[in-house]
Amino acid sequence: METFDHFGDRRHGWELPALSWNTVMKARARVEGTDEGVPTHVGDIKLHSLSRQILVWWMEARRDRLMPEAEDVHPRKLVELLPYIRLLQWNDEDDLIVRIFGSALVAVSGLDMTGGSVFLMDDYPERDNDKARLKLIHDHPCGLLVHREYIAADGTPCICEFVSLPIGAACDGLGRIIGTIIPCAQIAESKLKFTVTGEPVLRRAAFIDIGFGLPEEAQRLSV
Repeated sequence: METFDHFGDRRHGWELPALSWNTVMKARARVEGTDEGVPTHVGDIKLHSLSRQILVWWMEARRDRLMPEAEDVHPRKLVELLPYIRLLQWNDEDDLIVRIFGSALVAVSGLDMTGGSVFLMDDYPERDNDKARLKLIHDHPCGLLVHREYIAADGTPCICEFVSLPIGAACDGLGRIIGTIIPCAQIAESKLKFTVTGEPVLRRAAFIDIGFGLPEEAQRLSV
């Protein structure tokens, strides 16, 4: 079944439930424990419930290690979060490739980034700092929260929350990053379409203490 949104674009019927704000707010990681002890705020920023759920899963999955390993990423534990998840893989020092790009993210952006680079543009003012932030979360285990501004199809700005958490290397020796992307505030489903190919507009960047403190470099890279 296909439907049409406010701007006349086709959307498949199976996409619609994941775009419902009610569905987003109810989405939970399937963990055995509770969310007790999992941060609700990063500095002065209150985590979106979906962002906090990926953190709840991550903290349980790592157990007594620095971080979860690649084999700990089980879809059945993350089934309700999968439409909003991106899984990234470092191929070398400068090449961060998208391995999973959730169905809701594809529907909203109109772009399936699977197999492509996180850094769509060859150069922009904040590119080196963006790379440094994402590298730091492995070098000194911590999480990263970023707020970016996008322009919706009706021309209005929208702030989206990105949470990125480190995943240990698999047998291929390549580090991975898992995280979610979600608008910070409710947007009507009919207006959920953003332009993501232009220069990213950074509004906030803050690191998440996951039990090891934060390195000095984190202060320089925070916004």
